[in-house]
Amino acid sequence: MQTAHSFLLSVLLSGSALATDFHVSPAGSGTKDGSSAADAVPAASASSLFNDTLQPGDRLLFSAGDYKGLSLILAKGGTKEKPKVVVGGADAVFSSNWTIEKPDKGATAIALAPGLSHVVFKDLAIRNYCFAVRANAAKDAPRSGLVFDNVDMEQMRHGFYLSDCDDMTITGCDMKRYSKHGFRFEQGCDRVRLSQCTADCSEGDAVWETKTEVFTFGFLLNNGGEPNTTFAFEDCLAKNNIKSNQTVKYTNGDGFVAEGNSRDVSYIRCRALRNQDGGFDLKVKDVTLTDCIAIGHRRDFRLWYNGTLKNCFGGWSQTGLWTKGGPVIVEGCTFIGHLKSSVEIEDEAPGPLTLNNCLLVTGDAKVGAAIGKYDGTGTVIVKSAAEAGISTVGNQWDGTGVTGNSSKYADKGYRASR
Repeated sequence: MQTAHSFLLSVLLSGSALATDFHVSPAGSGTKDGSSAADAVPAASASSLFNDTLQPGDRLLFSAGDYKGLSLILAKGGTKEKPKVVVGGADAVFSSNWTIEKPDKGATAIALAPGLSHVVFKDLAIRNYCFAVRANAAKDAPRSGLVFDNVDMEQMRHGFYLSDCDDMTITGCDMKRYSKHGFRFEQGCDRVRLSQCTADCSEGDAVWETKTEVFTFGFLLNNGGEPNTTFAFEDCLAKNNIKSNQTVKYTNGDGFVAEGNSRDVSYIRCRALRNQDGGFDLKVKDVTLTDCIAIGHRRDFRLWYNGTLKNCFGGWSQTGLWTKGGPVIVEGCTFIGHLKSSVEIEDEAPGPLTLNNCLLVTGDAKVGAAIGKYDGTGTVIVKSAAEAGISTVGNQWDGTGVTGNSSKYADKGYRASR
């Protein structure tokens, strides 16, 4: 008797059997009809092959090699049941000539035309472009159902720069050494999930940090003409967003940023490490953070409106949590090693700030536990990490493992195992 699972599997297999693989290499080979790796289509024809020849369910396979100067312009996707698939083979690299000395000059590796839908991008390596993936504003023809899986990007101005992309998934994509933004959502993107993605602006390179642009951000939800809505960031990392030679009075550089009209935004198990200003700088309403870590900033968590922090950790910065709005509810969080204060409530903040079962380790903080008043129950304030039962690793901790757990207050503050 055929089970529902086996029936579904047979349907999927029968569908995949009808799909066709088309092969691409930098210069092409053999008959250049794309029927095999030995007869690969040249890279210059890859866009037209994708748009005009591939049918829903077909795959575009890039063989090993350096695809120097390649710019894909993709306009015709697949269907929900049979997406088109773009796959980079081992040692296949898209490369161009972008340099940080002229950050606003350069090409786009993958341009997503208005209306492009149901395409899977997998195992791609992209180097030295101004933009890795770009989708310009297209309010009347939004894109939908795009999936990016394991896209490795390095040395460019922007990794992803997207408008009007709905029902999108970005998983395991890493952007290293950029001058401006790792992942930027300009406007009109709805129902987007990012998981296990990394935005590392400099990789800790002090020279690179003198060449970056002002307002370097890891993950940015912009305050655009159309709001970005329903975003879930899971297990993402933003670090080293720094421009060290800024001459303005207030220097900036943030890990996770959500601006203005964006809404329905959540962060789960995300980490912000060593960013110049904010770890999480969130100017949106009703934001939620769960199991998040922020270490080594001017302010670890900045909430401009109302929001909730659950089981989060902020450490070894100037200020742990800064609020200007409210109400803000903080449940079971740890703040340790801050030079100014564990929490700070702006004078004009409507509040309240509620701390329940939190652990505040004030150390040598100039002000102490709080600037302003907070309420709540069960919060413990101690002076030293030893009193808190927390390993004193300082701002070199990468936020993984159980180092942030308290061995003395099992029911207070952050717990990695929670």
